[in-house]
Amino acid sequence: LFFFFTKAEAASIYDYQIENTIKNYLSLIQEVNQLKSEIKFSIILDENPNAYINEKKILFITTGLLKYTPTYEALIGVLAHEVGHLENYHITKRIKSINNLRSINQLSTLSVIAASILANNSDFLAQSMITNQMGIQNYYSAFSREQEREADIFAAQTLNQLHISPKPLKKFLKILEKESFQKGLTEEDYKFSSHPVYKERFDILENESIDQKYKFDQKSSDRFFFIKAKLFGFTENDNNELNKYLKNDYYEYANSIILARKGELKKSLIILNNLINKHPKNIFLMETKADLLIPHGYTEEAMRFYQKVYDKDKNNHHIKKVMFEIEYEKIDKKLNNFTQEFFYDYSDLLMIFQNNTMLHNKLRKIALLLGKDEWVNFIDTNIFFNDISNEEALKKLNNILITSQDKKLIDFTKKKIKLISNE
Repeated sequence: LFFFFTKAEAASIYDYQIENTIKNYLSLIQEVNQLKSEIKFSIILDENPNAYINEKKILFITTGLLKYTPTYEALIGVLAHEVGHLENYHITKRIKSINNLRSINQLSTLSVIAASILANNSDFLAQSMITNQMGIQNYYSAFSREQEREADIFAAQTLNQLHISPKPLKKFLKILEKESFQKGLTEEDYKFSSHPVYKERFDILENESIDQKYKFDQKSSDRFFFIKAKLFGFTENDNNELNKYLKNDYYEYANSIILARKGELKKSLIILNNLINKHPKNIFLMETKADLLIPHGYTEEAMRFYQKVYDKDKNNHHIKKVMFEIEYEKIDKKLNNFTQEFFYDYSDLLMIFQNNTMLHNKLRKIALLLGKDEWVNFIDTNIFFNDISNEEALKKLNNILITSQDKKLIDFTKKKIKLISNE
């Protein structure tokens, strides 16, 4: 499990197992609805159970949602709700609505100021401004609530098509309802909320559900609970409340991670090794073992486990990145004894992690030491991409295409040109 902090101190979570599971759920939702557009998503470190889509149509999923959603069926329901926003063009409509409201707001404010001047009454101006703003807020909230209803209906219909019971999603909504009321919110507050009142959401799930034989996928459930356990293990400081959310092997998994983080590596490994023997097909348990060994100084042992996991699935790019970081530090301590083979083995990370400047700088250093000037130019174009125009970037990349005879570099350059041209 890897955390990456931005300048704003928001943390994104990079974990191949979690990402793959989310992709699988989204694919199920897309398939039954015959949707073909790609859904980009990001997992962020936030204890609040939430999922939302920003103006760039990126789906954000909090670790709190993954931790506190009771079952995989409920999570699929939540994700289907967010896909419903995308498929009903709610983001585009919201942006247009906000722009329209800004225009209305400006015109209304001008008329209020004019009326106040004619009345020569500053109190009238203040009160009118407040009333004006409340009217606009109510208009926007009502518009948003209708979007939420559409997304709820889309989610309910998707669950029907997947033969998944709506009860787990309803159970999760009841948990959220209880927590919101404990925080002091009332049904009156929802008049100014973008979401409908919970009763209305329950009715939608009830009315849209079809009487049928529902499916339960044990493999999906196991995968989901191991993910929950991993997140609890890496985000909680003790095991006091683990048994409220996790049972049996899932509890043991989370507890083993917490123990290692508290310095009790031996106890942790006894539990974890038992789980690895019990679930030999779950290679991510071995990946976690490697993650826990590194902070305790067992780098070589960790590398062996990472390699085993990577050999099982070459698409696990996050592991490959960690392996590169470990090997890089080890070689760099030996007075930069890098080889061409090492560089080419890890050069594909340039295209996979295009926004990781630290990674690019390390690969740039190796390219410079090996005298690979064309690669240095390519990496520079990636590193300083935001500081130059698309035209300038394309010019630099086309020059590489003209002069280079390196097949791998040519392939990367063509891909980068395609990416820039499609922006």
